[in-house]
Amino acid sequence: MTGKIKLLNTESASGCIDAENGLRLYFDSCAVLAYDATYLAVGQLVTFDLEKGSTSKAVNICVQRSRTIPHLEGKRETNAVRYMGFDQVASIRSYKFERTSLGEETEMFIVTTDIALFTKHHIGIQEGPTLCLHLLTAELANTGLGERPRFQCVFTEQNMLTHVASRPVPGTRSHARRPPRNPAAAAHAV
Repeated sequence: MTGKIKLLNTESASGCIDAENGLRLYFDSCAVLAYDATYLAVGQLVTFDLEKGSTSKAVNICVQRSRTIPHLEGKRETNAVRYMGFDQVASIRSYKFERTSLGEETEMFIVTTDIALFTKHHIGIQEGPTLCLHLLTAELANTGLGERPRFQCVFTEQNMLTHVASRPVPGTRSHARRPPRNPAAAAHAV
């Protein structure tokens, strides 16, 4: 079902929804999908299900991102970028990210890389999403005001070399000698 948030208690993320079929449905914070909780606003369009056995309680509430929300027009409050998974063709992996902003359409971004670079430079493949997110965040930060960001970028070997150079060199940490826990045992060992 769809509807609009009619009332909202921002402290507890509970409130009520006026459904498109005329029903008024109540909800509490546990009924809102976790990644949408921060985007709830009065007037926000949402989709939801009815709680089993109840005709007046909404669950699985998901915010529908419209072009603008009337009372948020002109504001761009949050730029949450989150990892959405990857696709792979041969050795090229495409990491997918989305950026959400209050009252704005969700933007999709793709960062591609050759996974052979991870093996070549002894980097765990599980670091891929984080490394690509850092590159994407830097790209978005360098986008000028009013300029549209690129929706696709490439994590190159140069990016990988920069990451490898930024890691601490193994064995260079200074190790301070700790005093023994049991002084009597340490004296006996000498």
